[in-house]
Parts: sequence; structure tokens; C-alpha cells
Amino acid sequence: MKIQVLAEREQKIQTEVKEIRKVFFCDLCNKQYKLAMEFEAHLSSYDHNHRKRFKEMREMHGTSSRDDRQKRELQRQEREMAKFAQMADARKQEQQLQQQEESGSAQQKSATALVDQDQRKALKFGFSSKGGFSKNSSAKAAKKPKSAVASVFSNDSDEEQ
Repeated sequence: MKIQVLAEREQKIQTEVKEIRKVFFCDLCNKQYKLAMEFEAHLSSYDHNHRKRFKEMREMHGTSSRDDRQKRELQRQEREMAKFAQMADARKQEQQLQQQEESGSAQQKSATALVDQDQRKALKFGFSSKGGFSKNSSAKAAKKPKSAVASVFSNDSDEEQ
């Protein structure tokens, strides 16, 4: 029985000490102090005040910045989707134009082929098949007959040839 009374008494003392120590506990910094002077010094310290200001700032701006970030992300996704939709529309229009050109070009090919042949025949008149004058015919017509030229150096061997 004495043992139980002593155990209860000790337990009671420990709970009282815990209660007293709770007074010197800083929840913000998660630090325990034994003396009132230490706790007061901590409350006026830079570390405690910095954490306090940071917590206040986070509470004021934390939710709004998250909301803003989500809004910006949503807007970015919407812009990307609009861009993709615009690209898809442009591609569809290109494909439709190509299909129209292919169906229209089959009809035009026969008409343009006849026009091209007529133009070629008209341009071909008066020119050789190579697109220019032939070298041999122009060189023969422009060539002068060879005549003997007197040399200033009077070399007899040149005159004989």
C-alpha cells in the first residue's frame, strides 16, 4: 500500500512538473525552456520573431498565392488548348485545299498540257533543239579566208608554210 501511495504521489508530481514546463514551451519554435528567464529571452530573440513574422506572412499570402498559381496554370493550359485547336483547324483547311486542288488539277492538267504544247511549238521556231546556235555553223560562216601576212622578223620558214 505504501508503494502505491508513493507511486501515485510521484506521478502527481511529474504531471505538475509537466504543467509547469508547459508554461515555458514555445509552440511556434517547438522549444522547451526550464527557466522563465530563458523563455523570456527566447521570446525577444531574432529567431522567434523571424518565425513569427514568417508564419503571419504565410497565412496572409499562402492561400492567395496558391489560388493565383492554380489560376495561372489553368490559363496556361487553356491557351495551349486554344493553340492546338487553331493548329488543327489550319491543318484541316490545308487538307481540304489540297483535296480541292487535286480534284481541280486533274481537270486543268489536260487543258494546260495542250496550252503548253502550243507554246513550246511557238517558241521553238527558229532555234535549234539545244536552245542556242550550233557552234559549227556560226564558226564556218564567220571565218575569213587565210591570207599570208608579212613578218617583221623575216623568217623564211614561216612564209613557206
